[in-house]
Amino acid sequence: MTRSPLAAVLLSLALGCSSSAPMPFNEAAAPPPRPRAPAAQQPNPQPGSELVSRKIIYNAQIDLVVDDLSKAAPKLDDLARQYQGLVAQSEINSNPGAPRSASWRIRIPVNGFADFVHQVANLGEAVNNKTDSEDVTDKYFDFQVRIENKKVQVERLQKIIKEQTGKISELLEAERELGRVTTELEQLKGTVKLWDNQVALATVNITMHERKQYVAKLAPSFGKNISRTFSSSLEALITFVQTLILIAVAVTPWLPVIAIVVAALWLVLRRANRKAIVSRPGPLRADAASKEPGRGSPTP
Repeated sequence: MTRSPLAAVLLSLALGCSSSAPMPFNEAAAPPPRPRAPAAQQPNPQPGSELVSRKIIYNAQIDLVVDDLSKAAPKLDDLARQYQGLVAQSEINSNPGAPRSASWRIRIPVNGFADFVHQVANLGEAVNNKTDSEDVTDKYFDFQVRIENKKVQVERLQKIIKEQTGKISELLEAERELGRVTTELEQLKGTVKLWDNQVALATVNITMHERKQYVAKLAPSFGKNISRTFSSSLEALITFVQTLILIAVAVTPWLPVIAIVVAALWLVLRRANRKAIVSRPGPLRADAASKEPGRGSPTP
């Protein structure tokens, strides 16, 4: 059984793709090894350390109890600017009669991560101070190798499509394979780009709870409450009147139709009443006639 050259090339590409997927990063792709200190003198790697060039993602969760949130929050903003941080998300919750709380998500350059966490923990009483890390070095360089392999496959498929002069089915098959490989390449690139961002900027989630209950600075007076109540009632009345006017405007075009229907029903009921009177026995008709206006009593 013979196979076309294009099918053979696509088969070889597919086999190459499957064999390269689990391939670990090789020595050429990985960073050159650095001399290590003896086990007894080996320092612990820190964020931004020059001793170990690895891809490490750092995260921290800090929960604080502060005396005054209105004073602690500006201090946190100053710290973020001092360490060139980026406030990715912030939220402040304040309800009268309840302690206020606030939360932030701040991205900090990794070389100042440890100092920033230490400074933030000093803004109040730390009830939770958790730091964790994830080493993605192996996966990072493995993805780099897979990206290079995908690029080679894309170039080969593009060349095949450009030089293809055979059957249309073979050309379509090559284009489908190119689309699949291109999609996988973009997914790998996206993951590596995400890792680069997470490695460069550590994520610090901060929550502050105020120790005292929050009291509004300007509590409304009794006269202010009366004014607000009157305004609310007046607005409700205006809304009600406007609604009635709108209903009247909406019903106006239907008034002739409603009048015709009411008149027709009245005529039908009147005729039915007359027929009922005519169909009654004589004495009953006389009694009914005597009750009609303009007529006297019946002659005995």
